[in-house]
Amino acid sequence: MNARGDAPASSSVVLAVLLAGYVAVFGGAAWFKYDAHLMGFDLAVHEQVLWNTAHGRIAATSAFAATESYLGIDLIPSELLLAPLYAMLPGVPTMLFIKTLVVALGAVAVARLVQLHGGDRWSGVVFAAMYLLYLPVQYTNLYEFQIRAFATTSLLWALWALGRRDARVFWGCTALALGCRSDVGLVVAGIGAWQLSEHWWRAGRAVPRRDRLVFGWLPIVIGLGWLVLAVGVLVPWFRGGAPFLYTRVIYGWLGDTPLAMLQTLVTRPMDVLGVIGSADRLWYLFAMFVPFAFLAFGQPRLLLITAPIFALNLLSSSPNIHASPRYHYQAAIVPFLVLAAALTWLELVRRWPAWRGRSLAVLLALAIGCNLALRNPVVSLALRDDRDPAREAAVARLIALVPADAALATTSTIGPHVARRERLYFFPGNIIYPAEKLDLAEYLLIDAREARPTGEAWLAAAQRDGRITLLAAADGVSLWRRSEP
Repeated sequence: MNARGDAPASSSVVLAVLLAGYVAVFGGAAWFKYDAHLMGFDLAVHEQVLWNTAHGRIAATSAFAATESYLGIDLIPSELLLAPLYAMLPGVPTMLFIKTLVVALGAVAVARLVQLHGGDRWSGVVFAAMYLLYLPVQYTNLYEFQIRAFATTSLLWALWALGRRDARVFWGCTALALGCRSDVGLVVAGIGAWQLSEHWWRAGRAVPRRDRLVFGWLPIVIGLGWLVLAVGVLVPWFRGGAPFLYTRVIYGWLGDTPLAMLQTLVTRPMDVLGVIGSADRLWYLFAMFVPFAFLAFGQPRLLLITAPIFALNLLSSSPNIHASPRYHYQAAIVPFLVLAAALTWLELVRRWPAWRGRSLAVLLALAIGCNLALRNPVVSLALRDDRDPAREAAVARLIALVPADAALATTSTIGPHVARRERLYFFPGNIIYPAEKLDLAEYLLIDAREARPTGEAWLAAAQRDGRITLLAAADGVSLWRRSEP
C-alpha cells in the first residue's frame, strides 16, 4: 500500500468484480427482457440493419418513411462496424451482450480518468461504481439496442486520451463517438471550446499551439461540420431530398423549418422558458444531477458542453421520453457530468483531505439510494408480473408459419423476434413508421393488445374488402396473409 492508501491489486480486483457483476446482471436482464417479449420495434429495426449489412445490403431498412436506408434517419457508421461480428454470431443475444460489455468498459475509463486527474485507485473505483449505478446508464443499456450507449463509452475514453494528450487515441475514440449519431457532433465541438477556454481561462499556463489546434479548433470544426453534413446533406440525400425526420417529429411545435424554430426561440423566449420550466422537465434535471450530489456544477465550463443536448431534450415535444433519465437520450451527457463531478470532488478533497474517505462513502451511498429510489430498471423488471408464457408460445408457433423471405408486418414486441428479413413493417403504423407500408406486407402477425383502435379498424376494413385472410390465431395473437389479387 502506498502513501496515499492505494492497494493496486485489491482495487483492481474490486473493479473487475464490479464489471463482471454488472455484465452478468445487466446481460441477464437484457436477455430476460427480450425473451419475455418486453422489448420493442427499435430493437427489430437495428437487428434488421445489422442483418442486412452482414448480407451486403449496407444499412438497409424497410419500415421508415421516405427512405430504405437507416442512413436516411441518422448516420450510424459505428454501428455498421459491428456487422462482421454479428455475421459470425447472428442474433439479438450478440447485440445485447456487446452493448452491455461496452457500457461496462466505460467504468474502466471513469476509474482511469479519476486517477489521471489526481485521484487514487479507490476513488477511481468508487466513481466507476457510481457510473454503473447511474440510472441513465442502466436504462440506456436495457432500452433495447441503442448505438448511443457506445457513444458514452467512446467519449469517456476520448476524455481520458485528452487528459494524456494522446491525439491518436483521442481522435480514434472521437471518430467512433461521432459515428454513433449526428448530435454527438455538438459535444465534440463542446470539447474543443472547453479546451480553448482552458487556454484563455488559465492565461498564466501556456498551452502549446499544437494542442490548441488538435484538441481545440479541430474538434469544433469537425464536430459542427459532422452535424451540418449529416443533418443538412447526407441524411436528406438518403431520404430522397426529404428533410431530417426527427426535426419535424420532435420539435415541430417550434416551427416547420429550422429557421422558423430559431425564430420562435428568439422571439418567444418566455413561451420557451415556460416549456423548459415545466414540472416534469425540472424533475428530469433534478434526477440527472442529484446522484452525483450536484458536484458537476463545480465545473461550469465543462458542464457547458452538455447544454446543447440538455436543450434538445428539454425542448422535445415528448418530454416523457427525451427529458427522462429512463431512456438513451442522455448518453452524450453522461461522460461530461461524471467527469465534472469527479473533478469537483478532487478539488474539494485537496482542500480538505481528511474528508476523502467519508465523502466517498457518502457519494456511494447517495448513488445507491438514488438508484433504488428513482426506480432501478432491473428491480422494476423483476417485479413485473405481466409475462404471458402462453402468448409467447403462440407467437413462436405463428412465426414458424411465416416464410423467412416473406414481407411481414407486425406489432412492436413481436418485431425483435422476426427481424432477420429484408422487408419488415410496423403495425399499425405511426408518423415514423407509416401505415401506408402495410400494403407491402405479405403476412401480418398481430398482437391484439398492441393493435390499438387504428390497427383494429385497418384489419376490419382489410378483411371486409377481402385483402387479407386469417391463417391462425391463439392467445390474442393472429396471423394473416395477403389475399391473392
